[in-house]
Amino acid sequence: MGKTVCIYPQDATTDFLRPLCNHVSATFGAVEVGYDTSGDDDPMEIIFDEIKDAETVFFLGHGMSTCLYASILDNVELFNKENISLLEGKRLFLLACNSNQFIDKFKLNDAIGFGFLPTSKEDIERTKQYHKLDISMTGILDVECFKTALVQCLTNTLSEETINDFYILKERLLFNTSKEIVDCLVNKKSTKYRIVADELYYLYKDMVVR
Repeated sequence: MGKTVCIYPQDATTDFLRPLCNHVSATFGAVEVGYDTSGDDDPMEIIFDEIKDAETVFFLGHGMSTCLYASILDNVELFNKENISLLEGKRLFLLACNSNQFIDKFKLNDAIGFGFLPTSKEDIERTKQYHKLDISMTGILDVECFKTALVQCLTNTLSEETINDFYILKERLLFNTSKEIVDCLVNKKSTKYRIVADELYYLYKDMVVR
């Protein structure tokens, strides 16, 4: 496959995705690029230059229907309506909250996105209701359980075979998500394990493949 880039704006809220980023780098020979403000060069331009000739772009971070963030802590948008053309014509795997809406809004093709991802207590406090699911009573252990299962699902799903055929990817993710749901329920892996299992169900259900 052609050049692959993994955009991973790592901070305290995305540290849990490090194993997934490592998997993407090892499996696809991906160039990892983050949002590093410690140097003299513009970190945004570094990212934009890196993806210019990329065939496939992974994004592991934060988002909403209108943007993907370089830093959610500093409210810095990386991709939005002003520069969406930078992502057009590339195969996209966007792991971020509401990246499914982002894909639909900007009519991106050859793209995978996800819905709401409850990966912090702040996410839960802001949202409380997830589809018809009351997640307001879930705690840190439940959040950690979901994050671990999320990374395991995606690590077991992503391969050269699946990234080149989104139909296979979707079927493989269904299988791996189902395994994590069963594991969560059978082993009662957190306090509100039934809610975590439902969150994993919606991880797959809300996924958009274009």
